[in-house]
Amino acid sequence: MIESFRGKRPRIHRTAFVHPSATIIGDVIVGKHASIWPGAVVRADFANIKIGNYTNVQDNAVIHAGDVYRDGKPEYLSTKIGSYVIIGHNALIHGATIENQCLIGAGATVFNRATVKKGAMVGIGAVVLRDVEVPPRTVVVGIPARPLRTITDEEFRQIKTQAINYSKLAEEYFRAGSRSSQARRRWGKPRLKRK
Repeated sequence: MIESFRGKRPRIHRTAFVHPSATIIGDVIVGKHASIWPGAVVRADFANIKIGNYTNVQDNAVIHAGDVYRDGKPEYLSTKIGSYVIIGHNALIHGATIENQCLIGAGATVFNRATVKKGAMVGIGAVVLRDVEVPPRTVVVGIPARPLRTITDEEFRQIKTQAINYSKLAEEYFRAGSRSSQARRRWGKPRLKRK
């Protein structure tokens, strides 16, 4: 389902794949060759969400803009996910920033104002708490997430390889006639802002 909210509609690049059972709502940008898989929810009602090129959001993951409250007043937080990022099954990204070429493990949580720096890995089921920064090319595990080790050059390359492989899988779904293509056409040509 692709749905407008408060006059904002998702802007999905024509090469991106959105499975028909995924939900994308509001002020969302989905980049080139990205893929949103079955049951995933990308909900940009509080603030905007940007998903970069070749990034995949796997089954049942949830991406939401954040909300924090001070003296009873809300502050809304955008969610930014870079390019060549893998968001694993059942992960939660909430009002946080994920830089390029990161891996967020299945069932992991990255919460309000947290930042996962380039090339980092958040382990399966790990919880990156509010306002925490995961250093570049570092594996973090546990609840709360704590550094385990530095990732190798080979692991860093593998993240990008896996992200590209997911884009190829998405192309197979397009060729097989997935209803995603029909939904995408309904929204017309993508309107992505250039830097």
